[in-house]
Amino acid sequence: MQRENIRHVEEWARPQTVVLLTLLLLAALWTVVIISTVVARGDSIAATGRTLQQLTHALEEQTRQQFRLLDTVLVASEQWLQERPASDARSDPALRQLLDSLRATSGHFFNLRPLATDSRSFPTTAEPGWSPAEHATSTRSDRPTAVAGLSIGQPTADPETARSQLPVARPPNDLIRTGRQLMAMVDLEALGRSYDAERPRPGGVIALLSLDGTVLAQAADDPQRARSLATGPLFSEHLPQQSRAFVVLDERSGEHPRMLASYSSLPDFPLVVVVLAEYDAALAGWQRQSLWTILLALGMTIPLTVVAWRSLRLLRTLAEHSVQLRELAISDPLTGVSSRQHFVATLADELTLRQRRRSPLAVMLIDIDFFRRINDGYGQAIGDQVLVAVAQAAKRALRQRDLLARFGGGQFAILLPDTEIAEALLVAERIRAQIGEIAIPTENGTVRFSVSVGASEAAVSDRSTDDLLKRAGQALQSAAAAGHDRVVAARSTSPASAHDATAVPR
Repeated sequence: MQRENIRHVEEWARPQTVVLLTLLLLAALWTVVIISTVVARGDSIAATGRTLQQLTHALEEQTRQQFRLLDTVLVASEQWLQERPASDARSDPALRQLLDSLRATSGHFFNLRPLATDSRSFPTTAEPGWSPAEHATSTRSDRPTAVAGLSIGQPTADPETARSQLPVARPPNDLIRTGRQLMAMVDLEALGRSYDAERPRPGGVIALLSLDGTVLAQAADDPQRARSLATGPLFSEHLPQQSRAFVVLDERSGEHPRMLASYSSLPDFPLVVVVLAEYDAALAGWQRQSLWTILLALGMTIPLTVVAWRSLRLLRTLAEHSVQLRELAISDPLTGVSSRQHFVATLADELTLRQRRRSPLAVMLIDIDFFRRINDGYGQAIGDQVLVAVAQAAKRALRQRDLLARFGGGQFAILLPDTEIAEALLVAERIRAQIGEIAIPTENGTVRFSVSVGASEAAVSDRSTDDLLKRAGQALQSAAAAGHDRVVAARSTSPASAHDATAVPR
């Protein structure tokens, strides 16, 4: 259970896992940021659209009521004139008083003037009249109207005040032949001032346009924005499709910034109410929120990246330490050959493999003769040089797959897979001879030394590594007892027999 837990920990501690998890977390974080930002932008535009549409509806109702009031005033005025056929529309004091009263009641939104047979309109005073470019009956709506035939003309300047006015009249009747029909002149500047109090800021526009795109009244910081509506996509694309809607206007020419527009075409008058808001101004709140969201995401991304980077460095360091610890566990730090534990574990695996394949296997134990005397007489540093020299000499005589290990002190062990005892003895003799030629110079003279070798071949009766190593140890003792500097082999004749030691002479 503990080994399984360690395996899971190692899997989670892999650098690939850390990188993958970090990338997944960052991808999830920024996916949420992007989606939330896009959704918030859509919500902000939708909220602005609802506000603009509510304002457009209110202005539409206000405009409709104003022009219906004009229709009511014109009807009442004509009825007053019909009831008084003898009165003069140009000079009758009672008519002047009526018209001035109606004008004051409307908040000076409009003024009434008599319309003569020659299409000349006259003020209510006795001053000379003026002739508009087109009188009120020149522009009509082709659609059905809720009021009876109210016609709206083109804006024109009043010669008395130089103020822009909009002529509005009812269809001609018998009064026009007598020069007694009245025409309403709407004060467009006053209408624009009433719009200005309601328009979105900054940069917002409220405009009243005719169906042909003529700007009748507007409230705007830049009047050109309202005038450009007639040639823009609002009149060419959106208005023919829908009589009322909320749209995003993107000027293709780039002369004006992108705008959010809500418009409504009045069903009973040839008029269009348009409310514009600057795109950037409407999304200013969303931009601030998005900025804080991105900064927060960056504030999470940077520490997460730093933690992942430091984790990778730590894992790399741990991996290096793990390799070093593994090397220390399986090798001798002085000579670089295998450690005793690793040798025994490998020998156990080879014994198991030998039992399945029925292949030969040999083991040798090498002991440096009188190694303690070398340490005591020349010092531990010279003793270490002796150990390294023995290990190097033994490696030169071995194959790639053979395993050399240090068992401790001045003793080494050699594992020879697929090797019979006769071949092992030849290898042992070659090693012994090479070591006998080693000479290590010191301050106290040259150090020369020899080794004793005990060799053993694996037998069917071997139940563990101890059995094989025990026979090799006994052969090594026999070599030492026979005078050192020699190779002794231990052979097993049968599973139950004792071990016979055979000395190989020098």
